[in-house]
Amino acid sequence: MSDGAMIEALCLTPTHDGEAALVITLRFANGGRSKVQIDADGMRRVMARAGVGNAADLIGRSWAVLDVEQPIFMTGMNREDSR
Repeated sequence: MSDGAMIEALCLTPTHDGEAALVITLRFANGGRSKVQIDADGMRRVMARAGVGNAADLIGRSWAVLDVEQPIFMTGMNREDSR
């Protein structure tokens, strides 16, 4: 992840399962913006990693705090397993 991306804004949104998720707006060094959605379990891990008790305290921090989970395709699956 780039050091230039910062968390700019947060808002809650419902998921298709009727649960709450957090939509995070990222601002990149080049002025670009992007949004990512994180479920409640992921948000607990993000907040623990950042050492905050309130999601609003993430605003202004590097997006590196969002990197709490390794994607499934990177968990060490062997080529033999994919056959």
